[in-house]
Amino acid sequence: MAKLLVKAHGAVIKEVPLDKPRLSIGRKPDNDIVLDDQATSGYHARVTQIQSVYFIEDAGSSNGTFANGKKTDRKQLVNGDQITIGQYTLVYQDETAVPPSAQAKSPAFDSDKTVVMTPELQRELLKAQGGKAAVAAQAKQVIVLKVVTGSTDKKEYRLAGPVAIIGSQDNATIKLSGWFAPKRAALLNRQGGGYAVAMSEEGKKVLVNGAAIQGLTALKDGDLVEVAGVTLQYSVKEE
Repeated sequence: MAKLLVKAHGAVIKEVPLDKPRLSIGRKPDNDIVLDDQATSGYHARVTQIQSVYFIEDAGSSNGTFANGKKTDRKQLVNGDQITIGQYTLVYQDETAVPPSAQAKSPAFDSDKTVVMTPELQRELLKAQGGKAAVAAQAKQVIVLKVVTGSTDKKEYRLAGPVAIIGSQDNATIKLSGWFAPKRAALLNRQGGGYAVAMSEEGKKVLVNGAAIQGLTALKDGDLVEVAGVTLQYSVKEE
C-alpha cells in the first residue's frame, strides 16, 4: 500500500497509509494529516487517488505546496517524491509501483497494479505534466538577495529552496545579527520561477519598495525588501 512519511527537522514523526481516495492536509485538527505550523494553511493540500495513481494537489494555500523543491498546483506522485509544506516534508512511498521504464512503453500497462488510461486519468496526467517546459526555463535563473544595509551573516544569498526564513533563528536562510534581531522576521515562499515575501507570525513590518505589505507579495527583479533594520535587493540572474 502507498503511504506518506511525515518528517519534521529531518526525522520521521508519522507514517500515514493512503487507504482512502482523498486525504486532506493542513493545520486545522479535522484534517487527515495535521501539520502544526503557522506557514501551513488551515486546509493546505490534499492527496487524491484515481485508480492506482496518486496526485498531490494544492488547496489554494497561502504559502504554496512544493514537490521536489518546485511549487506545484497538482503533480502525479511517484515513489520517493518529497512534498514540502511549511517546515514539514512528506515522502511518498509506493514499493509496489511499476518502474518508470515499464510505464514509458505504454500509457496502459499490465502488472499486479493495472492502470487503465481513462479520460479522467488522462486529463489529470496532462495537468500534472503541463508545467515541465516552464520548470526547464526556470532552472536557468538564479534568485539572489543582496544586503544593501543592515547586519547579516553574509552580503549575498542565493535562494533555492521552497521556503526561506529571514531572522535570527538557527535555520534561517538570511541570518540577522544583533541582540534584538527577531527570530523570524519574514518568510520568502517559492512562486513559479521567483519568490513572494510575507510577514511572519511575529508581525514585524515588511516593506517592499518603501510600502508596507499586508499579505503575500510577489517580488520582481530590482525590488527592495526592508525588515528588522535590514534592506535586501531582490534580483533575478541568468546562468
